Amino acid sequence: MPSFTPPNFYRLASLMLLLICCSHLSGQRRLNLFIDCECNRNFLKQELSYVNHTVDPVSAEVNLFIVTNYLSNGGRVYNLDFKGQEELAGNQLSFKVSTTAVMTSVERDELLGQRIKLGLAGFLAGTAYGDLAELNVDAIPEATVDSLAASDDGAATQDNWNNWLFEIQARFSTSKESQRGTSTLRAGIDIDRTTPELRVRISPNIFYRTQSVTQSDGTVLNSIRQDLWFNASVVRSISDHWSVGLFNSQTSSTFRNIDYGLWVAPAIEYNIFDYDEVPFKEFTIAYRLGWNRNYYTEETIFFKLEESMIRQVLDIDLRIRQRWGQVFAGISGGNFLNDLSKNRLSLNGRANVRLIKGLSFTAGGSYQIINDQISLRRGEASVEDVLLGQSQLATNFEAELSFGLSYTFGSLYNNVINTRL
Repeated sequence: MPSFTPPNFYRLASLMLLLICCSHLSGQRRLNLFIDCECNRNFLKQELSYVNHTVDPVSAEVNLFIVTNYLSNGGRVYNLDFKGQEELAGNQLSFKVSTTAVMTSVERDELLGQRIKLGLAGFLAGTAYGDLAELNVDAIPEATVDSLAASDDGAATQDNWNNWLFEIQARFSTSKESQRGTSTLRAGIDIDRTTPELRVRISPNIFYRTQSVTQSDGTVLNSIRQDLWFNASVVRSISDHWSVGLFNSQTSSTFRNIDYGLWVAPAIEYNIFDYDEVPFKEFTIAYRLGWNRNYYTEETIFFKLEESMIRQVLDIDLRIRQRWGQVFAGISGGNFLNDLSKNRLSLNGRANVRLIKGLSFTAGGSYQIINDQISLRRGEASVEDVLLGQSQLATNFEAELSFGLSYTFGSLYNNVINTRL
């Protein structure tokens, strides 16, 4: 007997949802439900055992589309969109479910499952399937009601951190074989403060890697790569479509031949769609114009040991998340104003689209035209550079492509959970 107490109803009652198994109702077939989500499907099959979980959205009488948005504070917001088909056409329900950074995966699954049950029961109200649900309301103590109501109004809750969130992370890995070995250390701190009007991000990081390779003649090649970088930004919302910000990055990289690099740039962004529509679609145009100062470890191919430049970057990104799939397309172009020949153009795209019944297509790729490798070391790349990847190599392009098809056919309904070997 699954139950759930939705926070929006706590002033009046605690809500317990009892969904009667279809096998107890003679002559009543199960409802066909299709769920499209990044979630624990086995858990949902177990919790929603009174419906048929179909793999075909066309044959389903209810489609549930869930978009997951990851918040800067480590939490998540699930956008749930129920849509009826066939005799349930015209019935629709949408709402959001929020989780916190301290919740475990089990707690997130349970909360999402409870809200889906509640949404499905409300979605079926007034239809023939409403006979499958019962709603029991139990009064709760007045003191609990008052406490929860005060919390809902914000009077009983106080954020001592003033919306600041800190995350410290570190990871070490090592591997060893007869003729080669690698050890890697990654560490960083993410500091974030997010409000409806302002977002502040600060992130210092370190990457350190040692490699060794023994050649056939017994010669041992050793490599050390060390990257340090610090990123910070402040972004201000000025309307439902416009944002402005200030970005700063500092870096030191043996791979890129940069002893110390500094970049400071103001930015402006326009979203063609309202920012409230971001979970489902966004079309942004962002422009940055900043000052770049580099000090190099070794002399560059342009005979420089240090230099200052003005760089501009234009980013145009389109993201669409709909029932039929997800699409991303982006174009980014930038150049140095003191030398327009030093430029870069990047094209990126990803798609996961349901073409027809059971047939889905995935594709992804990127292509870059690269003419701005101003920090390359002068001279030929050594054997160590090539074999161990310890230095950036010259190139005028970079390309990547992937695609695939998946076709599902056979039994449309599978409500069985079996995780055995």
